[in-house]
Amino acid sequence: MNPSSDIRFDPLFAPLKLGGKTAPNRFVFAAHQTNFATHNRLTERHAAYYAARATGGAGLIVLESSVVHPSDWPYEYAVFGYDPAVVEGYRRVADAARSHGALVLAQLTHSGMQGTSHYSQLPLWGPSPVPEVNSRELPQAMEIEDIAAVVEGFRQAARYAIDGGLDGVELNAGQDSLIRQFLSPLTNQRGDDYGNTLDNRLRFARQVIQAVRDEIGRDAVVGLRLSGDEYAPWAGIKPEDAAEIAHRLAEDGLLDFISVTSGSIYTGHVTRPGLYQPPGFAVPLAANIKAAVTLPVFAQGSIVDPAMALDIVTAGQADAVEMTRALIADPELPAKVRQGQLDDIRPGLLANQDNIIGLVQNPRLSCSNNPAAGYENEPEFAPLTPARNPHRVLVIGGGPAGMEAARVAAQRGHRVTLYERQQHLGGAIRLAAMTPGRERLALAVDWLESQIRKLDVSVRFGSEATEELVRREAPDVVIVAVGGQPGRQLGVRFDPSAPVVNPRQVLSGEVPSQPGRAVVLDTLGDPVGMGVAEWLVERGWQVEIVTSDMFVGQRLTASLELTAWNQRAAARGVAFRPQFDALEVTETSVLGVDHFDRREIRLDGIDLVVDVSPEIPNETLYFALRASGARVIRVGDCVAPRYLAHAMLEGYRAGREA
Repeated sequence: MNPSSDIRFDPLFAPLKLGGKTAPNRFVFAAHQTNFATHNRLTERHAAYYAARATGGAGLIVLESSVVHPSDWPYEYAVFGYDPAVVEGYRRVADAARSHGALVLAQLTHSGMQGTSHYSQLPLWGPSPVPEVNSRELPQAMEIEDIAAVVEGFRQAARYAIDGGLDGVELNAGQDSLIRQFLSPLTNQRGDDYGNTLDNRLRFARQVIQAVRDEIGRDAVVGLRLSGDEYAPWAGIKPEDAAEIAHRLAEDGLLDFISVTSGSIYTGHVTRPGLYQPPGFAVPLAANIKAAVTLPVFAQGSIVDPAMALDIVTAGQADAVEMTRALIADPELPAKVRQGQLDDIRPGLLANQDNIIGLVQNPRLSCSNNPAAGYENEPEFAPLTPARNPHRVLVIGGGPAGMEAARVAAQRGHRVTLYERQQHLGGAIRLAAMTPGRERLALAVDWLESQIRKLDVSVRFGSEATEELVRREAPDVVIVAVGGQPGRQLGVRFDPSAPVVNPRQVLSGEVPSQPGRAVVLDTLGDPVGMGVAEWLVERGWQVEIVTSDMFVGQRLTASLELTAWNQRAAARGVAFRPQFDALEVTETSVLGVDHFDRREIRLDGIDLVVDVSPEIPNETLYFALRASGARVIRVGDCVAPRYLAHAMLEGYRAGREA
């Protein structure tokens, strides 16, 4: 422990007065979708999830959004804040979280035109008939009676929050909210008392704020989440507009804080940006509003580093900092900062794996780097207990799955030896982190390496583990984590003279030193092919991505990175050729046909072809050890090549089982 750390980070642990309440520090766990609800109510799973962040030291927790009116059912597991049954769920979460000192607020919202009619079977409501960008569904322009009904919904939902023992509410005027849609000329094209002038566009927000404050009184907290920039300068809220809106609403004297987000109907990707957006990108928006109001202001925008949070607060850019994804990755982050254990903080990667959940599969929220996130009440994530009979564990492979298995087994008291054939740890994640914009991925394996070093795991580099080596070592348990190996595209003929490489070879530098024209044959549509393309472009290659998919980077939609990727690719001159079925690769050409009309297409003058195909498991050693009678567990890509989340989860389970 470093005693000076307490002094250095003191500003983050200063109490923050919010109206009639006081948050114990400046760490904010902001509202975000979890899909944990049952029958559209908060559950024990919610309680365990939020309690873990409160126990870890978060000062203010804003619960998952609660919708305030039956006209809004934005996703299947949305919390119905207008249903009296929500009170019991609020009370359950409040009891679990507030006992650790945190303030707990409900976020009240109405999605307006950015919702969906699939669940409610009712028309969307919006200020004006502006189509929803993704679904193109046209909302019904709200009549005066509709507006009054929603204002009443906010009032009643606020009452339920207080009856449930919460400390107050945050009203959502952020990226996906009806309040913002009324504030913005991008979506508000009304000609009545709710449109045209700024005063008129403020009317709905003011009515909601007034109704809520009148209902829950001065002792409860009332905050506003506000979009500081819609990134739509032709019509939307710009930073100067947001400052004026914040100033006018703050002058009314009814709000206790403003949390500043960004984005709108065309820029949802900046609300939960991935690796392509720099950490802290939205802090200037908070500073802009802080200069316009005397209320406490919260900053957000990929803030995952305590040092950055400290700088924001000490520089006066904001009074508190939302570190939501950082607290998903490590619920104990504030406590570890206070104790000077900065090296022990599990890093937030910002990769958006497992915590972007507005997908057709309806996944539950979790974290690629912390498999316990969202599963805190599951027995397998109960605190580790010492092994009854500590024994020798041999881990083969030093990627994330192997290191996580070694870490957990060592924590339980086993004597762990890890063999890695390379001269460094990290596995495929090290290669992935070499692609432009994805450098943060290396933090996951950096952290694991530091943890196993602290736990005295014996690491043997440059050793190819064999059946004979395992027999010689005679461990009690073997955990095989040797990863995957390159596969080949099915249905494509590769001439022996064709200049074909796989992504691992590219990122290891096994390409011609003289750049030329490269084709990336991508069957994955995820960051692998996109990263390889950028890596080559940075080294002077002319790159074209070829895929049979409808568009390039199809799976980037799941991490909200597609827009950012397209912007980067366009700026770097990467060419796209979707709907192309490759059939043959020769020494200088790629031949194929259009996916639909089967028209022949020929790409000539090719100097390099990168085959981006699913990898296959490297499972030979596992089956040999299993046949020998050894107690053996396999984890990660040698089970089936997938993502970091799977490697971490299986590594954790193996370490616990060993």
